[in-house]
Amino acid sequence: MGNAHLHSIHVHPVKAVRGLAPREAVVEPWGLTGDRRWALVDDGGKVVTQRGQPRLALAAAELLPDGGVRLSAPGMEPLTVPVPRPLDTLPVEIFRDKVDAVPAEDDAAHAWCSAYLG
Repeated sequence: MGNAHLHSIHVHPVKAVRGLAPREAVVEPWGLTGDRRWALVDDGGKVVTQRGQPRLALAAAELLPDGGVRLSAPGMEPLTVPVPRPLDTLPVEIFRDKVDAVPAEDDAAHAWCSAYLG
């Protein structure tokens, strides 16, 4: 086998939303810094993916220095979502795995995502 060459790195601050291509990334024990730390979850507790919502490919998320995200999408005003306080968790299903997640406390974030995805 020959030498492997890394051509690009992609980070998705919000799972299923268009990714970023930073010139460098820090690797933490659980993955790249800021990668897939956020996800959209439907009313049934399942993570929303591009398979079910292809419009997510047009949305973007910028990871902010404090861990929050700034969401943008065609036809939508950008929205900054702060990091939620880790008070309560809710069970979330991602594919067949069940994990505990901390819900965003910002009602504007829920309304923004619902309005964008219809």
